[in-house]
Amino acid sequence: MLKRFSILIIVLISIGGCSRDTPELVLENYLYRLSNTLDLDQPQPYIPDVRMQFPLKRDRRLKTTEIREGLLDVLKLKRCHLLPLIAERNSSLGKVAKPSTKLLYELNFYHLLTQCRESLRYDSAIDTELLQKVNAIYRVKRDNLPAELWNGIFTAPEIEANFSRSQTALPLVDNSSSQQSIEALRTLVNLTANSLDTLGIIKPNEDRLNQAFKILHSNRSGPAIISSLEVLTYHLTQATRLLEKRNSPKNPLCRNQSPNQTARILENVFYKFYIGEVLPYLAQTDRYASQWLDLNQQLLQNYTVLSVSIPQSMETYSTTILSKTAPHGIWLSYQRARDKHTEAWQKTLKNCGMMPTQKD
Repeated sequence: MLKRFSILIIVLISIGGCSRDTPELVLENYLYRLSNTLDLDQPQPYIPDVRMQFPLKRDRRLKTTEIREGLLDVLKLKRCHLLPLIAERNSSLGKVAKPSTKLLYELNFYHLLTQCRESLRYDSAIDTELLQKVNAIYRVKRDNLPAELWNGIFTAPEIEANFSRSQTALPLVDNSSSQQSIEALRTLVNLTANSLDTLGIIKPNEDRLNQAFKILHSNRSGPAIISSLEVLTYHLTQATRLLEKRNSPKNPLCRNQSPNQTARILENVFYKFYIGEVLPYLAQTDRYASQWLDLNQQLLQNYTVLSVSIPQSMETYSTTILSKTAPHGIWLSYQRARDKHTEAWQKTLKNCGMMPTQKD
């Protein structure tokens, strides 16, 4: 019954438009219309809770092993094509490069080193000692790469910006920035899904990776998605309480499934303000939030496959903010509020004989 009711109201979304500027105004107006129609006190204005802080950079960084300078001299072989990279990394700008730039350096270095090592292994003219040194460097770089992948992404300011405590929710009118951010995040997921052997074979797509970080930094959709879930959870919960209070067994809104004047006004609130204004925003938020949370969880799972020991502070943050299964997490709290509100409307309309049908 609940599923069928949900399908019907989704079909009806197109009947209304929204004239208010922000989600908060739309939802506050919805609560006002409900409380006024039901002759109940307006709920308290929404005051967002202070969100859990993203772990400090020093608590997110993983340790890596530096290659001894003497070993790097071995790599000054023309056939390895590594000298320009080494010079770039040792330059004044290279020493203060941002994490995403250093990540690209490490990926390029590992790729070229892998190719060079393979060619040396089958070159009978190369002495054994040289090959042993190249192998030693390769082992250090290979062992370091999972941590470098972590540091390059999770200590980057672009990622940190996507977990800020900004309270600005997603806009009412979809401007595609969230979808762009989701695709950028997908680029990072696809990168970390590669095995170490694959990363040695493929050449890093620098343009795609740089574009992904650029989008994440400029769009900052993460905090907006989280804020939208929080603001919806609060207002839907308050709206449900209004409907349940006015439709209690001791004080039913309608008797014998016969709609009265109040019920007819409430029906108008349902179609014009809930279906016409609230539900389109809810559907947009639901879609983006589900994808965004899934990709963040997949990204973390990829590091587990790479045998990265994820910092405890990040594990805690992930469970609290990003988990879709944590009982008191943001996602399940929102889902409970959404479903209970759907059930409250279903019960109210049914009791008054006003359940929508496919003919409506």
